[in-house]
Amino acid sequence: MRLLALTALVAAATPAVAAPEMTPAAYAEYLARFNAGDERYADIYDPEVVFEHDPKFGTLRGRDAIIAFYRQIRLQLKETVTASTVVIDNDRGLMAAELSTHLLATRDGVDMPSGTLMKGDAIVTRGTVYYGLRDGHIVSIRGSIGGTSVVRAKQ
Repeated sequence: MRLLALTALVAAATPAVAAPEMTPAAYAEYLARFNAGDERYADIYDPEVVFEHDPKFGTLRGRDAIIAFYRQIRLQLKETVTASTVVIDNDRGLMAAELSTHLLATRDGVDMPSGTLMKGDAIVTRGTVYYGLRDGHIVSIRGSIGGTSVVRAKQ
């Protein structure tokens, strides 16, 4: 009986440990790693993250699937993502980011939803990405594109 009372007293006196949260600094580090091609960008993902990509590429399930997808993308494109606005609500488990994505073809014949790119061609998209959050990790990713421009390299 005394052991139970002592255990309850210790539990009541021990402060609760807060779950990790997403922060603007963590998101900025994620983008910096992503843009540098450092696969540690995926450390911010929950192992079971779900990325609802566009119809051409489908839904990617799991951290490893996203890493593999971008490994293939980086064989033909240099991708740079810039955030203009990021809103984080850890209490609701949501984050939204207004992003500009610059894709530069590093070889000829890159098949993209907006057409085939030749080396030096670029696609610039603007849109919003919505993230689901849990314990400081991204558990879901989906987005909407607000505009796309294709810039052809000078021949």
